[in-house]
Amino acid sequence: MGTQEKTPQPQTLSFWGKLDVILAAISVVSTTVWSVFTSFRRSEKDAPSLLLHVGYASLRKATRRLSVLQLQWISPSTDEMYEKYARSIRIAPTTVAFGSNGAKGHWIGNKDAKHVLIWYHGGGFCLPANAGYFEFLNDLVEASGKAGNDLAVFVLTYTLAPHARYPTQLTQAVETLRYIISDTRRRPSEILLGGDSAGGNLAIGVLSHLAHPHPEIPRVDLNEPLAGTVLISPWTSLDEKNSDKDVYSGGDIITPYVGRPWSRHYLGGASRDNYTDASDAPPSWFETYLVEKILVLAGGNEILKSNIDEFVTNLKAGFRSVEYFVGHREGHVAPIYNIYVGDSKETQQGEKLKAWLQEIL
Repeated sequence: MGTQEKTPQPQTLSFWGKLDVILAAISVVSTTVWSVFTSFRRSEKDAPSLLLHVGYASLRKATRRLSVLQLQWISPSTDEMYEKYARSIRIAPTTVAFGSNGAKGHWIGNKDAKHVLIWYHGGGFCLPANAGYFEFLNDLVEASGKAGNDLAVFVLTYTLAPHARYPTQLTQAVETLRYIISDTRRRPSEILLGGDSAGGNLAIGVLSHLAHPHPEIPRVDLNEPLAGTVLISPWTSLDEKNSDKDVYSGGDIITPYVGRPWSRHYLGGASRDNYTDASDAPPSWFETYLVEKILVLAGGNEILKSNIDEFVTNLKAGFRSVEYFVGHREGHVAPIYNIYVGDSKETQQGEKLKAWLQEIL
């Protein structure tokens, strides 16, 4: 497999790296201001509102200008964001540690609910979950409750790259499913997997492990399929050539340039395989996936759209029940990052996911 550094290797940001954050902040602010003046030139390939146009421009600049360690230094951890969000909606945070590799899980909703959606957050394997995640996932729980369904969400905090590298994060994702089955005593048919971007990669990786056990990860044997899996803007090809593509990114939150450093931090020198790059797997790889249904969501304006199209075509060729929905003029992980930049309007992808959950549950 060519994997390296199985134990976490913490890295710290240098003094000069911290000082450079100030210069980067000036650059991001300048880009934000300039985006206001360019907003009148928006086309169908750009964000549909002024708020999203400006917010997306800021995120694109930040992710390209700042290094992974700089972004981590200025970003609260997933654990911190969960506790802050729990306090904001006046609920007691419920966090559990499990496994032997530092993984933690955070409950949203009633932890004794009949159904559980395990969520693997995105961020290129390098960034923590932001406040938008918890607001979005809590909204899913509340919408399911109003529809008469009993759902809770369990959010994994996995070790970020480059402090740990593949297959550590996939191992933690698998252990999350094992914990929900063994410790909470739920049947597989009461469990759903979900993830966005890099988290979508992990969700697909878990399904791959169930069907084709990874040689470095303890297997999980299920006596029935999982209820479903939802993938929002899944990052299923870590090929560095994608970073060289001349793709217009004005309607998205990221640029092609971030793919190369983020994938390198995650792989750490390991070879890409069917667990990291499901886009390259043959259709037969998906035939034995132990899940009833898969929903794939994407934004019409996101730079990964062509890669997601190819992945879905490949997936449909091998798996029996796949639904693909594209939100018009929506960007990468729009249901979550639109909230993050301050837009509370329901996305098309979010509406589709709620309807799909109602059908599944």
